[in-house]
Amino acid sequence: PKCRRAKLKVSTRRIPCAAEEESKESMSMDFLQKLIQKQRSATELGICTREWHPEIFDDVPQGYRDALESGIDLVDVLANSSALQLLADATKSQPRFCVRVAPKPTLGLGYVLNKNLVMHLTVLSPLQQTMKRLNVGYIETLTIHSDVQGRMHFPFWVYDAVVEAYQKGLCSRIGISHPNADVKAVMQAKQELEKRGATLSCVFVNLSLLEREALQLVKDCRAEGLQVFATNVLGPDELASGRYTAANPTGGEISVPRFTLSQLMPLRPLHQALEDVVKGLRIRAEKPEINTTQVALQWVVSKGASPMCDVTTEANAKAVTGCTGEDGNWKLTPDEEAMLDAAADEVAKSRRRW
Repeated sequence: PKCRRAKLKVSTRRIPCAAEEESKESMSMDFLQKLIQKQRSATELGICTREWHPEIFDDVPQGYRDALESGIDLVDVLANSSALQLLADATKSQPRFCVRVAPKPTLGLGYVLNKNLVMHLTVLSPLQQTMKRLNVGYIETLTIHSDVQGRMHFPFWVYDAVVEAYQKGLCSRIGISHPNADVKAVMQAKQELEKRGATLSCVFVNLSLLEREALQLVKDCRAEGLQVFATNVLGPDELASGRYTAANPTGGEISVPRFTLSQLMPLRPLHQALEDVVKGLRIRAEKPEINTTQVALQWVVSKGASPMCDVTTEANAKAVTGCTGEDGNWKLTPDEEAMLDAAADEVAKSRRRW
């Protein structure tokens, strides 16, 4: 009988050389850089609920429902605020919640009491109570919040508690909100979170055409790959919206004027610039419905921040929903942005004189 020769299969798999490993590592780093760059450039519209009060509203404002239908599903809410009662009855579509938790003060006892107890009382308990009232088991962003004047500082147990919530899957992102945040304080908070195995994702700032002190912080945060959310985007009493002017102090409403001429006259350069930009945009974008409020929101976007908008009034709700979808596929040109910046500079100088 003939004997068959056994054929040995020779493996064709090559062991990657060092150069190939370096190439793969380089590709991974390039991918990470692209993700970071995408996050830096990401801007979106969100809904602010700070002015929602059950004493005024029996139900969520219609503007809230309109915003959700238009695709704006990021909702900013303060832990244990009065807005929770309204939101709990209207969260059928499950928006993405950003909960801002202001750590409860410990009156100096935080350093002597049991750390787990302090973490629970100051951060975790308010968060869990808020989630229970919203009827959700998870939120997108947990933000450490403070309205206290002075430098930004949070004790170590606040960072411990926030990271514990993150590791338990109660949130997927962590943010910081403080009226006096600067890049040094933000970077320190970022380092505190990284030491505990988490990352800082976003920062909240006050930003509008009448409050531009945070512009440098926005640039610095974007350079670090952080998303920036802007609050009070229409300025104090919405005077940066261009709706209330010296020529139209009621904002087109049949009512007693909210502002006096002495309050509105110093803002004329800004209001005129908003009107001029609107006129040009209506022609350039072929959208006759564009208004000054939308231009004020797009100015915030042009600076790299994501506006958190109040939708309690019909005018604001229309302006916000008009910035999305087919109606919102326009942006300010560099010249239009520069025109608004110059007008805001002029107003700032005149207000200092006043």
